[in-house]
Amino acid sequence: MLAVRDKLSETNQAIIDIRKAKDQVNGVLKRTEDEALTKFGKDMVKDMGEIEKALYQTKNESGQDPLNFPIRLNNKLGHLASLAGIGDYPPTASAVEYMKEVSGLIDAELTKLKAIFEERIPTFNKMVKEADIDAVQLDK
Repeated sequence: MLAVRDKLSETNQAIIDIRKAKDQVNGVLKRTEDEALTKFGKDMVKDMGEIEKALYQTKNESGQDPLNFPIRLNNKLGHLASLAGIGDYPPTASAVEYMKEVSGLIDAELTKLKAIFEERIPTFNKMVKEADIDAVQLDK
């Protein structure tokens, strides 16, 4: 149960980090006309969005939406935690195997995200510095 909780926490933190990074990159893209920077930034935001969609169902807006859109990895793991927590006995062997399977899928997405954060974000930041984009720009 602790391993499931920890993996859920890691997954949810990744979703929070993705959203922060996407917002910041999009904020810079609104202030530039540099084509190379814009393409690089949009591609990076798209890739982060794909990772977010694998981890979390982004289309849920109403109570009916979970019926219309499939659950994602964090929901699968969360439901496993709910089922495994019922009763006074340890999780079944199949629950442990399912946890390993879903955790492996989550880890694959987190590895992609780590590559973006460690390689592409620094490249983007360097491109922003080279483009000499003002921190504050007023509409004219």
